Amino acid sequence: MARMTITGFEDVEEMLNKLANPYEMAEKAVNKAAPIVEKNLKTQIRSAANRRDKYGKPYSTGELEASIVATNARDNSLGVFAVVKPNGTDKNGLRNAEKMGYLEYGVRSHGQEPRPVRAAAVAQSENAVMQVMEEVIGAEVDKL
Repeated sequence: MARMTITGFEDVEEMLNKLANPYEMAEKAVNKAAPIVEKNLKTQIRSAANRRDKYGKPYSTGELEASIVATNARDNSLGVFAVVKPNGTDKNGLRNAEKMGYLEYGVRSHGQEPRPVRAAAVAQSENAVMQVMEEVIGAEVDKL
């Protein structure tokens, strides 16, 4: 059996206890980072949908890209989060969330291949989001 002694944790615990509401700090960080993901998702949609169909007709009208929005940060039992999603319907009444699904997973019956844009947007955003969140949290901790 091994024994272990940890020292210095009291200082970290005391610093964290000084934070009035850690969720407020996390919400600030998420709210500052969400626009990065929103911008990158729009970029991925534009590059995936900016093409012509087999008849030479433009595939995209830009409505799906324009419908992408980031929500304000919220918290639940799992933590603090924001959602970047398509919102609303297009001029024909088709939900933009449906169009996103068709783009993401394809439509075999119409010969539309899957073009996974969400994972690409997340991968493209990861480093910038982490940096922004670290900066926000660091600034809040420096105030202590």
